[in-house]
Amino acid sequence: MTNEITDKISKGRKRKIPPITETTFKFSQDRCSALKYQGKNDRPDRRFDSQTESLCLMITSNGQKTFYAVGKPLMFNKKKQKMERNASYKKMFALSSQKKSYDHARNVVQEYVAAMENPTVDANADEKFSFLAKEFLSRGMSDYRLADSAEKHEYKEGTIKKYTKLINTYLLLKSSKHITTPFQKNRFGAIVQKLSEVIVYNGMPSTLPFKDIALKSLDEREVNILHHRLKETPTVANDVLRVVSVIMSWSRKQKLFRGENPCDLVTKFQEQKIKAKLPDDQVAKVMNHCKSKAFESDPQFLCFIALLLLLGKRQSELYGLRWKEPFSKKEINECSGWLLPNYAKTKYAYLRDTKNRKIERVYLDSESIAFIERMDRLRYEGSSERKTDLIKSAFLFPTVQWQGQRHITDSSFRKKLIKLNEKLELTTTWKDADTGEMKVQGGLQFKLGRKTAISKFEEKFGIEIASKKANHSSTKVTRDHYVVKDDKELEIENIYQNKIAKEDIIKGVIETLPFKKTK
Repeated sequence: MTNEITDKISKGRKRKIPPITETTFKFSQDRCSALKYQGKNDRPDRRFDSQTESLCLMITSNGQKTFYAVGKPLMFNKKKQKMERNASYKKMFALSSQKKSYDHARNVVQEYVAAMENPTVDANADEKFSFLAKEFLSRGMSDYRLADSAEKHEYKEGTIKKYTKLINTYLLLKSSKHITTPFQKNRFGAIVQKLSEVIVYNGMPSTLPFKDIALKSLDEREVNILHHRLKETPTVANDVLRVVSVIMSWSRKQKLFRGENPCDLVTKFQEQKIKAKLPDDQVAKVMNHCKSKAFESDPQFLCFIALLLLLGKRQSELYGLRWKEPFSKKEINECSGWLLPNYAKTKYAYLRDTKNRKIERVYLDSESIAFIERMDRLRYEGSSERKTDLIKSAFLFPTVQWQGQRHITDSSFRKKLIKLNEKLELTTTWKDADTGEMKVQGGLQFKLGRKTAISKFEEKFGIEIASKKANHSSTKVTRDHYVVKDDKELEIENIYQNKIAKEDIIKGVIETLPFKKTK
C-alpha cells in the first residue's frame, strides 16, 4: 500500500529540468518551456531541434519564445555574381503552455520551408499584395533591373532608397525610424488615413488599403483606386504606380504571381513640368560670391555651387568625384567618377555610371579648373583636424562626420544653401506649364544649377549641343524638362516690312500700301 502511494506521488511530481545552454539539442514541450535567454546585446537567442530538421525556437531578451522555420531559398549573391541558397527564417507561431504546441510545430515546419524555398503563389490563393511587396524588398532589388533588355544593370543606390521609401510609406504603410518630429508624425498619419479610409470609386466602396488586397482580387480597378487616393499629389501617385508595376512584373518573372500586370492599362496623371532657372543677374551674383574671399572660409561648398552652374552636371554626379582614379572595385562602386590625370591640361573628368547607365567624359572649362585648383591649394593651408581629413580624403567633397572617408550626400550642404539664399537674396525664374507665363520665386536649389547651365548652353549653342552637354538620350528630354526660354525671340512686330515709321502705325494697324498724307 505504501509503495502504491509513493508511486502516485512520484508520477504527480514534475521532474526539474537543468538549465540548457546548448544551441542544438532534442526539443520537448517541457524543455522549450524551461529555456532561459542567453543572448548578447539584446540579440535573439536561437535554439535548434536536433530531431526535427529546419525547426528553430527564437528567444528574445524579454523572454518571448517563438517557433521559426529555417529555409534556404535561392538568392542572388552580388559579390559572387551568382544565385545560391542562403539561410532565411520564417516566423511560425509563439510557444504556448499547451502540450501540443511543440508537436504542431514539428508537423507544419516542412510546409513553411517548402513555401520559402519554392515561393510560388497561385493567383487564386488568399495571399495579399503585402507579400509581394515584402518579397521584392528582401530580394527583388539585389537582382538586375527589369527595364534593361539589351544590357544587365544593377539598381543604383539612389533608386533602391527611393523604391524602399515608397514601398514602406505608401504601400505597406510602415513608419520609419527617421519620422521623429510631431510634424513628420502628423504628415505620415495623414498619408495612412488617406490610403486606408473608406472611399467610393465609380459608385462602389473601397474598404481596404492596397497592401491588404488579396492577389485573387488584384485587378486594374484596385490599382486605379490606389492611384485615385493620391490624386492631390500627381507626381507621387505616378511614382507609386511605377513601383507597383515593377513589383508585379518582377513577381510574374519569379512566378510569384500568375495573372497579368494590372498596372498596364492604368493611365498616369499629367505632371506639371517644372522648368526653372536662375536669372542671369542672379548667376553673376552667385559666381562673384564664389570668386570672392568668402571662398576661403568654405571652399568645398562654394566650389560645388560653382561647378553646378558651370558644368551642368547632376548633383549626384559631383558628390562622389575623386581626385584620382581608384584601384579596387569597392572604391570604384563608392564613387561617381574621378578627375583624369593632369586634369589642368587634359581638362577632363570621368563619370563612371550616369543616369542613363553610360560613361561620360566631362570637359572642364578653365573657370571650373580654377575653382578646383583653388580648393586643392586651400586643403594644405592651416593645421586643423578638418584640414588633415581633407588632405587624406580621396574625394573632392568629403563629409566631416566620416573623417573624409565618405563623400557628401543630399543633406550635407542643405543648411549652407539656405544661408546662401538669404545672404544673396536669390530668386528663381520659372515658366508656368499651363499659361506659359514667366514667374519668379525665391531660392536657389541644387537641381536648378543644372537647369540654369543647360538653358544657357541652349541659348548660346543650340539644342543639340545642350542635349549632349546634359548627356540626355534625346533633344526632346532637354527641350521638355530643362530649357527655360523667356520667349523674347517671339516678340516680332511685322515680318513683311523692314522698317516701320512711327507715324505709319495707326492704332495698331499697319497700312500695307503707300498713301499720301492730307492736310
